[in-house]
Amino acid sequence: MTERMEGSGASQLVQLIRILAYNTEVSFELATVLADPPDLKIQIDHMAVPLEKDDLVVAESLTKHQKKMKLTSKKTTVKKDSPAPIGKTDEYPGDNQMPPHPHGMTSASFRDASFTIEEGMIEYQHELKQNDRVLVACNQNQSYFVLARLVAY
Repeated sequence: MTERMEGSGASQLVQLIRILAYNTEVSFELATVLADPPDLKIQIDHMAVPLEKDDLVVAESLTKHQKKMKLTSKKTTVKKDSPAPIGKTDEYPGDNQMPPHPHGMTSASFRDASFTIEEGMIEYQHELKQNDRVLVACNQNQSYFVLARLVAY
């Protein structure tokens, strides 16, 4: 007979990890972010003293970071009634025209076109924030790894 796990979804996740991935060398804990990066500070639920940034290793996905990307579009269609890049469409007659701009091109539109961006950068800006709930792995060497932001629905 199996027992029903109690607590919030996050608490149940930690219980499940403890059951399925039982390992005496690593434990999983729930924690709350007390201070945003760059001076990150978290409070593990059962610990009296908060952990400072020097005590933590944070998964890249929880930080502000950049990654290279390649973007390919097979076909892109921009309709005639798409918003004009600047002002109203009737102020600048003709398809795909932009008013003169002293700082160079600020946008472009394509009609039935394919394009490829061979190399670009995408910046992720979803750093940890105060009051976020997180999942932390701890080992016997007192290292703390912030693995994931937890969300409850």
